Amino acid sequence: MKPDYSGKKKRREAQPPERSIILKPGPAPATEDAAVSEEMPEANGHSEVVGGLNAVLAALNHRPRSCRTVMVAEGRHRNAALDEIFNLIRRHGLGYRTVPRQALDRTYGRPGHQGVVALFDRRDYLSFEDFLDTLPPEGPVMLLALDQVEDPGNLGALMRSALAFGAAGVIVPRERSAALTPTAVNAAAGAAEVLPLIRVVNLRRSLEVLQKCGFWLAAAEEDGETDLFSFEFPERLVMVLGSEGRGVSPNIKKTCDYLLAIPQERNHVASLNVSVAGAIFMCEFFRRFR
Repeated sequence: MKPDYSGKKKRREAQPPERSIILKPGPAPATEDAAVSEEMPEANGHSEVVGGLNAVLAALNHRPRSCRTVMVAEGRHRNAALDEIFNLIRRHGLGYRTVPRQALDRTYGRPGHQGVVALFDRRDYLSFEDFLDTLPPEGPVMLLALDQVEDPGNLGALMRSALAFGAAGVIVPRERSAALTPTAVNAAAGAAEVLPLIRVVNLRRSLEVLQKCGFWLAAAEEDGETDLFSFEFPERLVMVLGSEGRGVSPNIKKTCDYLLAIPQERNHVASLNVSVAGAIFMCEFFRRFR
């Protein structure tokens, strides 16, 4: 008769998988406060908080050396994305902790982190001059310029669409513009790790420099004079989007070569969300030159 090992097998399966992969073990905290203050570094002005499976995975893939620690909510269900995060933690010897979900809410600033939050050293933005040097000298190139888009969720969503449709970068003014907050990074779903975000002192002057470099400027305008779907796109184009409600500011609009409108039914919907409109504009450019 074969011995019965079922009891041992059940005990092994009962162990929480997250705690079996702590790579830099420390003393188990006695309280939730201890988990926050003793086991994981606090977010501060020198660190960047990244939350969400896709955002954390992309950040670990592109800048693992700047990761300070990864935190996963206790009892977080395992899936393919989380398994890949654990693989990267092992590969790069990173710190990892399981913490109460309430602690993640405090670190991230709100729910919506999907039970995964990481702290990274704050990234440096690419300068406008250095960004110009990265652009190919010929062939189709699309850039996205955002004029006073202050909602971080819209910034992230636009960066996600820009990467999907082949934009070379996103240009925003330093003032009166959303920054790469945790909300923006999460909405970008990994695009913030790949797509350059360039912050400029004066957006109008930067656009004028791009014109001198051979780019044409097209602003999205609800009452634009040209139908987007009949527009003959130039190969090198900067698409300019304005804030919701105000649209593109007058001084930027005067600089643009074209004012484009998305044809739509005249009904109870006054206008499209800026991230939706931007995705349509970029998709149309991509469709013409793919």
